Amino acid sequence: MNPTTLKNQFDSNFKGYKWLFHMAFWVIIGIILFYTLISSANSLNYPLERSILAGSTRLLTIFLLSYTFSFFVMPVYHQTKFGFWWKTILLMLIGYAIQIAGLQLVNLHYPISSQSVDMSIWGMAQRYLFTFIALFGTFIAFCYFLDIYERQRQIQLLSQFKTEKIALESSFLKSQVNPHFLFNTLNNIYALSLKKSDQTPVIIDRLESLLHYMLYECKADTVLLADEFTFTNSYIALEKLRHREDQCVVNVNITGDVNYQYIAPLLLINFIENAFKHGTKTSFGKSWINMAVSVNSESMHFNLQNSKPLHISTNQPISEYKGGIGLKNVKRRLEILYPGKHELEVKNMKDRFEVNLMIDF
Repeated sequence: MNPTTLKNQFDSNFKGYKWLFHMAFWVIIGIILFYTLISSANSLNYPLERSILAGSTRLLTIFLLSYTFSFFVMPVYHQTKFGFWWKTILLMLIGYAIQIAGLQLVNLHYPISSQSVDMSIWGMAQRYLFTFIALFGTFIAFCYFLDIYERQRQIQLLSQFKTEKIALESSFLKSQVNPHFLFNTLNNIYALSLKKSDQTPVIIDRLESLLHYMLYECKADTVLLADEFTFTNSYIALEKLRHREDQCVVNVNITGDVNYQYIAPLLLINFIENAFKHGTKTSFGKSWINMAVSVNSESMHFNLQNSKPLHISTNQPISEYKGGIGLKNVKRRLEILYPGKHELEVKNMKDRFEVNLMIDF
């Protein structure tokens, strides 16, 4: 056998904590075997030394057979089933022959005159066959138990690593929302400051309250819908300060009880940002944004529509609208946080962009 394969088999059997299980297994088997033999010897008036020597012979041959099977026969199981079975049968025959030969030597040193027990080679071969197969089968079952236990442990570790990876990825994506949102808002403040607008201090004050929510209230995995909509409404109010009402009309309609349902924080703001970014350009003329939210005990339907120039064809790719960092992140967050529990559709229609998001709680 290849030394590398032999080392792999050794590690598979004894690496880490496994050697303790093997030791415990053989200690238990030894105690049961010797207890049975000594009890039988006492009832039949056999010498104690003979029972100990016979028990040691049987235990040693089973031990050698078991690990010869484990190291040299088990590796070929996945290569050839026929080779595995004929090697197993041959190994068992050789092992049993060695055991009977060893017991015969014990009989030569400690002869028994009792006529009630056939101590011939054939008699011993018949008498000990069931115990031999049972002990060897117990070892195989023990190895399979360890293998199944190890596989389940690996599956649990992989599941744990996957969960941790998803949590880290979600946390990273959520953290990316902050600089994206902040970048857009700072651009707005910069534009107003150049105009020396009186609204600049008001926007800064609103930005401070928004950042407080993002930094301190969004650390949890979920937040109340009421808090999330307070945040989005504050953002909309901030944007309204930048746009005259005769240039952009914003309608918000939220129905249902938002005080008992929870949602991942900062999940909707990207859609609203994009609606203002792409739906309120001065080249549009008068623009509009409509946000409608319907909440019940089982789900939430979020619908957001914003105007677009009529001269843009519906066949034209909306990569500018769909390809921003914010939307890519929110799509990925939805995949991680609501797998199989959400539907997201972004439509490019003749006169509007529309976002439809369904989330099951």
